[in-house]
Amino acid sequence: MSAVIINEYKELLLRKNRIEQILPSLPKGYLSKKTIKENQYYYLQNRIDGKMISKYLKENEIDTVKKQVQLSKQYRVLLPQIEVRLKELEQAAKLIDISIARQLTLLKLSCGMDSLSNEQKERSASFANALNAIEGVCASKTMQQNIDKWKVGEESFISIFQSTLSMYGVLR
Repeated sequence: MSAVIINEYKELLLRKNRIEQILPSLPKGYLSKKTIKENQYYYLQNRIDGKMISKYLKENEIDTVKKQVQLSKQYRVLLPQIEVRLKELEQAAKLIDISIARQLTLLKLSCGMDSLSNEQKERSASFANALNAIEGVCASKTMQQNIDKWKVGEESFISIFQSTLSMYGVLR
């Protein structure tokens, strides 16, 4: 049971993170079509600071922008649903076993690491290395390789974090 909750929670966190990364790049608003002198023109319309803004779309942009607007709408509906399910899983974990709730908290805290810019990832890794040097603990070769994969987006932070916690017996 605990593995099911943890896996679903992890998948939802990853999905939420991907959506939150993509959403700002997608257009807001809707497409409108205007007919002027028997010619059809398409516009992306949205409200900015209370003002309706219209952006003319070239013919070769229409399909792409239409798909992006639809995706944006789907994500804006899906995101609150994911957040509700995450809270439900957190509540269930607290009722079933507090150690499961702790694991979910660890996953939640680590999730935002994947949305950092490459520069921020580099700084985070450097900071961790500096702290390790102060403590006299060096990262293993495998750990360093995993961190390098994370910095270039080949590995999610959650998977590295979870495997590390498992290795030290924090996670079952």
